Amino acid sequence: MNAASAIGLWPVLFAVFAGAAALLGLGTLLGSRFARRHRERFERAVGVRMRESFLFVDTARLFVLQHLAAAAATLAAWVLSGHWQVALAVALAAGAMPSVLLRRLRKRRIEAFRQQMPDLLMLVAGGLRAGSGLGQALAQATAEIELPARQEIGLLLREQRLGVGLGEALAGLARRMPIEETTLFASALRIGAESGGSMAATLESLAEAMRRKLAIEGKIRALTAQGRLQAWVMGALPGVLAVLLFLVEPVAMRALVDTWQGWVVSATVLALQAAGVAMIRRIVAIDV
Repeated sequence: MNAASAIGLWPVLFAVFAGAAALLGLGTLLGSRFARRHRERFERAVGVRMRESFLFVDTARLFVLQHLAAAAATLAAWVLSGHWQVALAVALAAGAMPSVLLRRLRKRRIEAFRQQMPDLLMLVAGGLRAGSGLGQALAQATAEIELPARQEIGLLLREQRLGVGLGEALAGLARRMPIEETTLFASALRIGAESGGSMAATLESLAEAMRRKLAIEGKIRALTAQGRLQAWVMGALPGVLAVLLFLVEPVAMRALVDTWQGWVVSATVLALQAAGVAMIRRIVAIDV
């Protein structure tokens, strides 16, 4: 009886072992496919943003470094806090960090280019008044102006040397720098090259209008600086107070991280604070 039971148990054990092996193999296959697709998406998206900002870094190496840093930060948060919720929040924040940093760098680059537009237009207009052609005037302006305008106009000139038409090269510049000033600059050059006329005078009047607009925006930023600072202070105040209260009364504050009610309250506070900061920033954001 015992021998027969043992003989009948072997097929069951074999079936369980085979099923577990199959599940493990399937999980490994799906995991490797997901990891490969995630890496391809990361390298493609980050690579495009980095090329737009003229940052030439190996995306494969950046992928590895980013995930190692995210894993280290998640492990440190778990060890220090002892809560998987905190570790999960740190992991999500670390995963989103490259996109946030690249978006911020891209925004700063566009704003720097926008501040250079009046000087760029005046340099091109000066070259045209000196008797140079449009290509020569752009090359002279590129040699005298600082980054990032030097890189963008230099790329435009290289595209033209490779056979790209002026209209297509200007359209590429407008795509890389999607601001109103670039669109006006590209339109002025395109219309002037096609229909003739005093392109230098057009560029000079456009540069003067851009300079006045930037001056008005600078005054508005100075007048609304207090409101923007107030938004950041109001947004950071609950977090700073929570840290101080954790240091002073850790037992009483444990309810915020040990119970689901505390997590609901924390999430609600974060959502309301984010909404308040967004509303204040929207109020002080004045379009010219």
